[in-house]
Amino acid sequence: MALFSILAVLSTVTWLSAADNTVSGPCRAYEQFEDAASCGKKGYLLEYGLRNCMKFNSPEVRAEFTAVGKQFLDCTTSCLIAHLRDLFRKETPTCSTIHDSAFDSHVTCYLKCDFCKVCKTEKLALLKSYDTSDFLSFKAVSAVFKVMRACGPMSCFFSFSF
Repeated sequence: MALFSILAVLSTVTWLSAADNTVSGPCRAYEQFEDAASCGKKGYLLEYGLRNCMKFNSPEVRAEFTAVGKQFLDCTTSCLIAHLRDLFRKETPTCSTIHDSAFDSHVTCYLKCDFCKVCKTEKLALLKSYDTSDFLSFKAVSAVFKVMRACGPMSCFFSFSF
């Protein structure tokens, strides 16, 4: 039941495809990492990282968030990209290492960027932003549970403050 509730909250009503947008700004880093690693369209960098970076940095999605929510988006974008830069600093990691390490960094970055605070006030914006297909892997579901455990699910998604 809890998993269903979490996935329901994280479902999307907005779908923005990276293929429909020009890559610029901080999201360009994902293409640069992909150029070095060659993990392909189904690898983390393009399938998850770039697509979500572009989605969360699009004017349409950002317009749904308050100033506090936008700070969370900016902080998270910077944190996730900084993690990948550190990962690539010494040598090009394997695609498997990129996938696992990147998903692990989501927990750290979300918590560092005050997701526990933002999820209380930005529920509707978050609901519109996430795509349920992003939560179909074990690593993604594991990251969700780690964040929810740290935030306390009753104080985050199950509180009634919108």
